[in-house]
Amino acid sequence: MFTYFIAGVPKCQDFGHAKLVAEKLRLSLPSFSYKIIVKTEEEYQGWMNKFCLEQKWKINKNPLVWKRVPISNGSCHLIGGINEFFDHLIEYYNVDTRLDKRIKKQIALDNEERLPFMLTEQKPVCRAVARRVCITGAAYPSTCYLVSELLQMKQLQAKGGGGITICLHHKDSNNYGDLIRIKNEICDAEFNVRGCSVVTVVNSVEEGLLNCDLFIVIGSMQRGENEDQYIWTNRNFTAMKCLASILNRHCPERCKVLLMGMDLLCFNLSVLAENAEKVYLYNIVGVTGHHGMVKLPSISRVTSIPIPDLHCPPVWGFDGSAAQYIDFHQTIYHCGKSVANLGKPDYCNCEDAATVVHNYSADQNKHKRLQSVLLQSESLQTRGDGEHGEVSTSIESNTNVLCHLCSLPEIRVAVRMISEWYKNDSYVTMSAAVFSDGTFGLPFGLFISQPVCMENGEWKPNFDFPTPDETIIIDILSKVAEIAFDYNLGKRFNVTYPARDSGMEIFDE
Repeated sequence: MFTYFIAGVPKCQDFGHAKLVAEKLRLSLPSFSYKIIVKTEEEYQGWMNKFCLEQKWKINKNPLVWKRVPISNGSCHLIGGINEFFDHLIEYYNVDTRLDKRIKKQIALDNEERLPFMLTEQKPVCRAVARRVCITGAAYPSTCYLVSELLQMKQLQAKGGGGITICLHHKDSNNYGDLIRIKNEICDAEFNVRGCSVVTVVNSVEEGLLNCDLFIVIGSMQRGENEDQYIWTNRNFTAMKCLASILNRHCPERCKVLLMGMDLLCFNLSVLAENAEKVYLYNIVGVTGHHGMVKLPSISRVTSIPIPDLHCPPVWGFDGSAAQYIDFHQTIYHCGKSVANLGKPDYCNCEDAATVVHNYSADQNKHKRLQSVLLQSESLQTRGDGEHGEVSTSIESNTNVLCHLCSLPEIRVAVRMISEWYKNDSYVTMSAAVFSDGTFGLPFGLFISQPVCMENGEWKPNFDFPTPDETIIIDILSKVAEIAFDYNLGKRFNVTYPARDSGMEIFDE
């Protein structure tokens, strides 16, 4: 890389012209580097004679242009005057350097007025590097909402005002037009003051992972109409192993990985963590809280408690392999006046209540659990045979109003998770699929949906949250044991698998 030096007198029109062209090139070419050396008319000739003598050059021009290569021990390479400089730029950068004489005269006058300022030593200004987000599997139009939310998220903004840039990718080239439409919509959005550069479309995951800070994977890999369960699971397994291989080669150490919009979410997370050995374990998370969020209208209808007064119930389970268990009994609701009427001092910790699961055990006067209300409602009871697998469906389901891929409730929960993740000072509890460390009696070494909280910038199980009913844990154990055995999951975390018949005992050690 070269650094170009332009030395001259501000009142000279050619000096102003050369300086303007260099400024324009710096804006359009991030790798272009230049430095301006300003001298008064009285001192320029003496300075130039001395400098050219040291460099063994025979030249007398204003402006004087040269370049220096850092790796060549700081030696200078003469370019010449303005004509030679512009010939050089045309050859290397193919730029048009023409400028009207009247404009050149006005630039020279402006530079002469700014001479005292230009003579002071100017420290180079370093641009803050933008936070980089890559979204693979991006689907139109719901991804447009996700992109717009991320670009406006204060917590995600890079320090020093670097902002955010987002890369969009989809493995199917037929979706390229959808990605371009998302980019164009963001370019035209009122909040976007940075133009089209904030969103780019990339052709590969590898390209998107370059200097990436947050990697979002969206993709249902939905089961085909006549597809066998085993074939479907194998298809997900192969896709996650392929992604893990890419992450091992290209994922930056600091990068966070968020999965969403998948039917076999926890299984896919477990396969990914098992094989992506170079990705930090607690930098991998899956979105599950929306399963509880979409039940809030039904809970409100049964209990007559307004939706704004309800917090999202916790979601348990090996999401996608076994049924999701939504623990309605642990849903928090606000006593007294509605949340909508609460003042900010009392409500500062309850922002976006629908997406979080707060534990308000220390403040029983304002917040209660729904357990006492639910016990009085027959429509919220478990089945007579004691199974809890139907708890999540005993209330009327709202899934028919959701888009299968990347629904708005899921995006809303994902945005909240990312915000809390980068804020790194939150006491909020959410439901998410994270690495299970044995908390709540859940199996160790796999990804399981459970209440989680922020701990040193990482989503981890919230051990202060009440443990679910024992039958839920037993059912999760049985489902997880079978699939872990079949796909050899957990070896990275030193879990030993006995024979299939004793699968119920593998997590009792």
